[in-house]
Amino acid sequence: MTTNDSFSIDIALRHASFTPEHISNALSITPRLSHDAGQHKKGLPKGWNWFYAILHDGNTLDDYENALSRTVLFLEKNSTFWRDFIGEQGEVELILNHTLLNEPAQGDLCLQLYLASEFMRRLSALGVGLRIQGWKRD
Repeated sequence: MTTNDSFSIDIALRHASFTPEHISNALSITPRLSHDAGQHKKGLPKGWNWFYAILHDGNTLDDYENALSRTVLFLEKNSTFWRDFIGEQGEVELILNHTLLNEPAQGDLCLQLYLASEFMRRLSALGVGLRIQGWKRD
């Protein structure tokens, strides 16, 4: 990862009864985007609330390693919330977004991501899903 390799660690939550306001208050984070169950939104089951927030972002390897550590602490600090949220059929997804090289040269490695088994074990123990996305920078 070079200084031009930006990333963000985001979280998406979907639930039938936990409102975006309740989620925001419980986790002490502000959503970047949210949707109340009363409004129908394409791609979401009818009657579900949706909450999306950026937990961390940066553009260096040190930033990334620190962000992963802080993310685990955030998830574990809120373990009671996840148990209740997921126990009532909610869905939690951690999203790792990475910027890919615009025009990679022959042989350039566009994305290499190592996630330690301990990190994966902690996500799994909390019932948190993982999505990894690479984006072309314009």
